[in-house]
Amino acid sequence: MRRFIISLICVLWVACASAIDKKDAVSMVSYEQGWLDSRGTLALKNNTDEEIQNVVFQITYLDMSGNPLDYEEFSRKISIAPRMTKKLDIPAYEHSRNYHYYKSENMPGGSPSFKISFELKDYNVTDATEEAAYGDLHSFGSGISNPSPTFYIVMLLVGLFIIGAWIGLYILVAVMAKTRNRNVALWVLLSFIASPLLIVIILLAVGDDNDRMDDYER
Repeated sequence: MRRFIISLICVLWVACASAIDKKDAVSMVSYEQGWLDSRGTLALKNNTDEEIQNVVFQITYLDMSGNPLDYEEFSRKISIAPRMTKKLDIPAYEHSRNYHYYKSENMPGGSPSFKISFELKDYNVTDATEEAAYGDLHSFGSGISNPSPTFYIVMLLVGLFIIGAWIGLYILVAVMAKTRNRNVALWVLLSFIASPLLIVIILLAVGDDNDRMDDYER
């Protein structure tokens, strides 16, 4: 029984030590966000002897007294070599209100300042695990997903249809002008200056050129 208790204590001690090591595997070295910046720059250090990729972390925003203002969780694909530091960008906190990190450039006349607290959540997360565990982790105002290939195909087909219809109107102008014994080149030129749709309406209104028809009959 005594050996079992000692073994259990050792297992718990190893688990706690591993958890502490994992939590401290990545730390924040610095943060920069001036009052005009739309992005904040975060410097992260790999404190392990192995390469770290795909970090998940939480940023807590604090006022100058250390009181929490807000927090946001981020998931970033990044590669940090052992014992090295890597910079990455995140959306600026309260950019529209000209907030600035207290160590960064302040607005002339003053603007709200803040501090941040960094907490590592996970790292070396695979794409599948990342999507299942954290979903689409996004930041302030960045909730628009990338359009699918089908969207671009549909937009291309719609564009081709519009271009084809517009060219068809010029052809229609030429055909209508010819069948009404009118100068085809002149009316096509007018459709370029004005609008082919407008010229089609005018040709419908003016009808045939009887004078030119009489000349042909003579």
